[in-house]
Amino acid sequence: MPELRANKEKPNFDNNPKLVEAIAEMRKDFKPETQNKVINAALRCTFLVPAVVEQSTELVADANNKVDFQNKSKAKFILINNTKTNGTFFPVFTSAEEAKKLKHDQKFQTFAMKFGDIASLTETTPNVKGFVINPFNQNLPFTQEMLASIKNTLIKAKAAKEAEAKGESAEAGSNITVSTNDTPEA
Repeated sequence: MPELRANKEKPNFDNNPKLVEAIAEMRKDFKPETQNKVINAALRCTFLVPAVVEQSTELVADANNKVDFQNKSKAKFILINNTKTNGTFFPVFTSAEEAKKLKHDQKFQTFAMKFGDIASLTETTPNVKGFVINPFNQNLPFTQEMLASIKNTLIKAKAAKEAEAKGESAEAGSNITVSTNDTPEA
Protein backbone atom coordinates (compact mmCIF):
# COMPACT_ATOMS: atom_id res chain seq x y z
CA MET A 1 0.00 0.00 0.00
CA PRO A 2 1.77 3.19 -1.12
CA GLU A 3 2.02 6.09 1.25
CA LEU A 4 1.54 9.67 0.11
CA ARG A 5 2.55 12.67 2.16
CA ALA A 6 0.12 15.49 2.86
CA ASN A 7 2.96 17.91 3.48
CA LYS A 8 6.60 18.18 2.47
CA GLU A 9 7.98 16.90 5.77
CA LYS A 10 9.25 13.35 5.98
CA PRO A 11 6.72 11.33 7.97
CA ASN A 12 7.90 10.27 11.40
CA PHE A 13 6.11 7.28 12.91
CA ASP A 14 8.45 6.99 15.95
CA ASN A 15 5.82 8.20 18.44
CA ASN A 16 3.05 5.87 17.24
CA PRO A 17 4.06 2.84 19.38
CA LYS A 18 4.10 5.19 22.40
CA LEU A 19 0.53 6.21 21.56
CA VAL A 20 -0.65 2.60 21.30
CA GLU A 21 1.01 1.93 24.67
CA ALA A 22 -0.60 5.03 26.21
CA ILE A 23 -4.04 3.96 24.95
CA ALA A 24 -3.61 0.51 26.54
CA GLU A 25 -2.53 2.15 29.82
CA MET A 26 -5.53 4.51 29.72
CA ARG A 27 -7.93 1.63 29.11
CA LYS A 28 -6.50 -0.20 32.17
CA ASP A 29 -6.59 2.88 34.43
CA PHE A 30 -8.93 5.55 33.10
CA LYS A 31 -8.09 8.85 34.81
CA PRO A 32 -7.10 12.40 33.74
CA GLU A 33 -3.36 11.60 33.85
CA THR A 34 -3.66 8.66 31.46
CA GLN A 35 -6.01 10.63 29.20
CA ASN A 36 -3.47 13.47 29.03
CA LYS A 37 -0.71 11.01 28.20
CA VAL A 38 -2.78 9.72 25.25
CA ILE A 39 -3.54 13.24 24.00
CA ASN A 40 0.09 14.36 24.30
CA ALA A 41 1.29 11.24 22.48
CA ALA A 42 -1.34 11.67 19.72
CA LEU A 43 -0.31 15.30 19.17
CA ARG A 44 3.20 14.10 18.23
CA CYS A 45 2.10 11.27 15.92
CA THR A 46 1.94 10.89 12.18
CA PHE A 47 -1.00 8.79 11.03
CA LEU A 48 -1.93 6.97 7.85
CA VAL A 49 -5.22 8.26 6.45
CA PRO A 50 -6.85 6.24 3.64
CA ALA A 51 -8.17 7.93 0.52
CA VAL A 52 -9.31 6.91 -2.93
CA VAL A 53 -7.23 8.81 -5.48
CA GLU A 54 -8.96 9.63 -8.75
CA GLN A 55 -7.07 10.69 -11.85
CA SER A 56 -8.58 13.01 -14.43
CA THR A 57 -7.36 14.99 -17.39
CA GLU A 58 -8.25 18.65 -17.84
CA LEU A 59 -7.66 21.23 -20.52
CA VAL A 60 -5.64 24.09 -19.08
CA ALA A 61 -4.73 27.35 -20.81
CA ASP A 62 -1.44 29.07 -19.97
CA ALA A 63 -0.72 32.85 -19.98
CA ASN A 64 -0.40 32.82 -23.79
CA ASN A 65 -3.72 30.99 -24.18
CA LYS A 66 -1.94 27.85 -25.29
CA VAL A 67 -4.16 24.93 -24.33
CA ASP A 68 -2.64 21.76 -22.95
CA PHE A 69 -3.88 18.59 -21.27
CA GLN A 70 -2.86 18.19 -17.64
CA ASN A 71 -3.35 15.22 -15.36
CA LYS A 72 -5.04 16.08 -12.09
CA SER A 73 -5.32 13.93 -9.00
CA LYS A 74 -8.11 14.22 -6.47
CA ALA A 75 -8.14 12.42 -3.13
CA LYS A 76 -11.44 11.42 -1.55
CA PHE A 77 -10.90 10.47 2.07
CA ILE A 78 -12.65 7.33 3.22
CA LEU A 79 -15.24 7.60 5.99
CA ILE A 80 -16.56 4.91 8.30
CA ASN A 81 -19.80 4.78 10.26
CA ASN A 82 -19.84 4.11 13.97
CA THR A 83 -23.06 2.34 14.92
CA LYS A 84 -22.60 3.10 18.65
CA THR A 85 -22.42 6.87 18.19
CA ASN A 86 -24.45 6.92 14.97
CA GLY A 87 -21.83 9.10 13.34
CA THR A 88 -19.33 9.27 10.51
CA PHE A 89 -15.60 9.34 11.24
CA PHE A 90 -12.30 9.45 9.36
CA PRO A 91 -10.37 6.25 10.08
CA VAL A 92 -6.70 6.92 10.87
CA PHE A 93 -4.01 4.34 11.51
CA THR A 94 -0.77 4.22 13.49
CA SER A 95 0.87 1.71 11.12
CA ALA A 96 0.60 0.11 7.70
CA GLU A 97 -0.41 -3.16 9.42
CA GLU A 98 -3.39 -1.44 11.04
CA ALA A 99 -4.34 0.27 7.74
CA LYS A 100 -4.43 -3.12 5.97
CA LYS A 101 -7.36 -4.10 8.21
CA LEU A 102 -9.57 -1.61 6.37
CA LYS A 103 -11.68 -3.35 3.74
CA HIS A 104 -13.06 -1.01 1.11
CA ASP A 105 -14.78 -1.60 -2.21
CA GLN A 106 -12.31 0.68 -4.03
CA LYS A 107 -8.54 0.58 -4.13
CA PHE A 108 -7.16 3.20 -1.75
CA GLN A 109 -3.85 4.76 -0.79
CA THR A 110 -2.76 6.16 2.54
CA PHE A 111 -1.59 9.70 3.21
CA ALA A 112 0.82 10.42 6.05
CA MET A 113 -0.76 13.21 8.10
CA LYS A 114 -0.02 14.79 11.45
CA PHE A 115 -2.62 15.11 14.19
CA GLY A 116 -3.17 18.84 13.48
CA ASP A 117 -3.72 18.20 9.77
CA ILE A 118 -6.34 15.55 10.53
CA ALA A 119 -8.01 17.80 13.11
CA SER A 120 -8.22 20.61 10.52
CA LEU A 121 -9.62 18.24 7.91
CA THR A 122 -12.20 17.02 10.43
CA GLU A 123 -13.11 20.56 11.44
CA THR A 124 -13.76 21.62 7.83
CA THR A 125 -15.67 18.54 6.69
CA PRO A 126 -19.44 18.78 7.16
CA ASN A 127 -21.30 15.86 8.76
CA VAL A 128 -18.14 14.26 10.15
CA LYS A 129 -18.18 13.67 13.92
CA GLY A 130 -14.40 13.23 14.21
CA PHE A 131 -11.71 10.68 13.52
CA VAL A 132 -10.97 7.32 15.07
CA ILE A 133 -7.49 5.90 15.68
CA ASN A 134 -7.07 2.23 14.66
CA PRO A 135 -10.82 1.54 14.40
CA PHE A 136 -10.29 -2.24 14.18
CA ASN A 137 -8.05 -2.47 17.24
CA GLN A 138 -7.74 0.41 19.76
CA ASN A 139 -10.83 2.15 18.32
CA LEU A 140 -10.10 5.49 19.97
CA PRO A 141 -12.37 8.31 18.73
CA PHE A 142 -11.51 12.00 18.75
CA THR A 143 -14.80 13.87 18.34
CA GLN A 144 -15.26 17.42 17.09
CA GLU A 145 -15.91 18.51 20.68
CA MET A 146 -12.71 16.87 21.95
CA LEU A 147 -10.70 18.43 19.13
CA ALA A 148 -12.12 21.88 19.92
CA SER A 149 -11.17 21.45 23.59
CA ILE A 150 -7.65 20.32 22.68
CA LYS A 151 -7.28 23.25 20.27
CA ASN A 152 -8.41 25.76 22.93
CA THR A 153 -6.05 24.24 25.49
CA LEU A 154 -3.12 24.46 23.06
CA ILE A 155 -3.94 28.08 22.28
CA LYS A 156 -4.10 28.92 26.00
CA ALA A 157 -0.88 27.01 26.70
CA LYS A 158 0.89 28.92 23.93
CA ALA A 159 -0.41 32.24 25.31
CA ALA A 160 0.71 31.25 28.81
CA LYS A 161 4.16 30.31 27.53
CA GLU A 162 4.45 33.64 25.66
CA ALA A 163 3.24 35.53 28.73
CA GLU A 164 5.74 33.65 30.90
CA ALA A 165 8.51 34.60 28.49
CA LYS A 166 7.45 38.23 28.97
CA GLY A 167 7.38 37.78 32.76
CA GLU A 168 3.59 37.71 33.09
CA SER A 169 1.36 34.88 34.31
CA ALA A 170 -1.57 33.27 32.53
CA GLU A 171 -3.62 30.17 33.31
CA ALA A 172 -4.51 27.41 30.84
CA GLY A 173 -7.84 26.82 32.63
CA SER A 174 -8.44 23.22 31.55
CA ASN A 175 -8.01 19.73 32.86
CA ILE A 176 -5.85 18.91 29.82
CA THR A 177 -2.14 19.37 30.35
CA VAL A 178 0.42 19.86 27.63
CA SER A 179 3.79 18.24 28.08
CA THR A 180 6.82 19.55 26.24
CA ASN A 181 9.26 16.77 27.07
CA ASP A 182 10.30 15.14 23.80
CA THR A 183 12.91 12.85 25.29
CA PRO A 184 12.09 9.14 25.25
CA GLU A 185 11.01 7.61 28.52
CA ALA A 186 13.26 5.01 30.10
